[in-house]
Amino acid sequence: MDFQSARSRFRELHHGLIAVTMIIASLGVYNLHSATSKTNPDLYLTQLAWLGVGAVAAGLALTIDYRVTRTLAYPIYVIVCGLLAAVLVQGHVAGGAQRWLRLGPLTLQPSELAKLATILCLARHFAIRIPSRGYSIGMLIRPLNISRPMLATALLVVYWNAAWLVDPLGQLARLIHGQLGERTLPVENLLWFRLACGFAIVALCLAATLVVVWLDQRSALLSPWPTGRKRFWVSMIGGLGIGGLVLLWWYWDVSLLQDPVAVTVNTLNQMAMPGGELSAPQSGFYLRVIMCIATLLFLLASLLSPDRGGLVVSGGLVAPVDLLAFPALLILVEPDLGTAGIVILVGAAMVFVAGVQPGSLAKLSLMGAALAGVSWFGVLKDYQKRRILTFIDPESDIQGAGWNAVQSIIAVGSGQFSGKGHGSGTQTQLSFLPEQHTDFAFSVWAEEQGFIGCMVLLALYLLLLAMALGIAAEARDTYGALLATGVAALVFWHWAINVGMVIGVAPVVGLTLPLFSYGGSSVVTMLIAIGLLLNVHWRQKTV
Repeated sequence: MDFQSARSRFRELHHGLIAVTMIIASLGVYNLHSATSKTNPDLYLTQLAWLGVGAVAAGLALTIDYRVTRTLAYPIYVIVCGLLAAVLVQGHVAGGAQRWLRLGPLTLQPSELAKLATILCLARHFAIRIPSRGYSIGMLIRPLNISRPMLATALLVVYWNAAWLVDPLGQLARLIHGQLGERTLPVENLLWFRLACGFAIVALCLAATLVVVWLDQRSALLSPWPTGRKRFWVSMIGGLGIGGLVLLWWYWDVSLLQDPVAVTVNTLNQMAMPGGELSAPQSGFYLRVIMCIATLLFLLASLLSPDRGGLVVSGGLVAPVDLLAFPALLILVEPDLGTAGIVILVGAAMVFVAGVQPGSLAKLSLMGAALAGVSWFGVLKDYQKRRILTFIDPESDIQGAGWNAVQSIIAVGSGQFSGKGHGSGTQTQLSFLPEQHTDFAFSVWAEEQGFIGCMVLLALYLLLLAMALGIAAEARDTYGALLATGVAALVFWHWAINVGMVIGVAPVVGLTLPLFSYGGSSVVTMLIAIGLLLNVHWRQKTV
């Protein structure tokens, strides 16, 4: 390649994206100089070194055609998931979390790389699988993939002796007793529940009647029903409905119908008290037998399904939800709720861009709400729950879980319009702000640069997002468009959640502000993502 050709190709680079990235990174180093001037005055030099490493990595990501990553997407994904698994076995523990992996003199945080690996993998998967009518729930989850019963079998073997399988009712009763003790829940007179039961009986009868009428009309030409069959079934349904309403009226004042939840909880609590039927663990096998039968039927349905996709990685074994859920679960176990949430949100954005049927969006929302409820009781740790509760009411625990949020809000508010000046922020210099060089770097900026500085920084991020979405819209192929969309979603969610938690409109989670907060793995990963963005834009101009 001669000098003129190289110069011509250089002109085709997205200089605006490069400039915005450099400005944000430079402001981050400038802010870091003040944030750590009293505790670690040379930390900003370390950040500069990481920016240099990230710039080299971004250059490599720019030099190699981004379409090569389409071939390498799955291997990269598998390697990163292997690193996430290695963290759980031999990871370095710091701050109560096991998130780092020591590789010689370097300390790596694989969860940062997992964000990029997930973007590459989902872009690769969706690039050749975009249905004309959009994805449905079944296409995203593929419940009859052969991997589903295999996973169910593995879980059944691992948890064969778990209390919830051996003695589920007793385990629930003892859990309730551990919470209530000698207390009982008050039984209220819930009129709405009994009315809902009555409406449910009427609705079921109407639905059953419509099914009978539909079956009669469907078989009228080919195999007509004998005279009186439809009348018989309609009469039977009507009789059952009237009987149900009579029973409801007869037992109207029974406490179980007045408040079923309180009565059930109180009954189980009483059975779990010392000397009660469920006070000691029982040895049972009925539920395990039922689970075995259900798993076997699940396996048969998977093998007999004509749409199982074959025993191949892209169809029969792995579904789009699997590609998203596996790294998210590994990160969640570390535990790192914030990064796991980012992986899920970025993946959801890419699924949305790939196309989802309107009805499936509503179903996904309901599934998300149900999953949130399950996560609250079975996944989230106590300190994570406290973060959410203190987000709702920060002043409920100012000296504990609410300290971070309250101090951050004070710092942001004290900056007022023009700020206190570089190195003059009282919250910052007196170290009232927690993690002010990483998660709360924006608090330092707001205190010292004020409203004007915040608007400038936020405008730079909006400009970066607009450029990323523009590159996605003009990409030459679907893979490039999805890749650029994933990077845009990564920047957006990091930016929105970090700023939101700093100003008190989002729960406090361990997320950095892209290119601005301190962090080697975070900076290098984000610059590689920017390099891929530049690559997508460059190839559409020069190839």
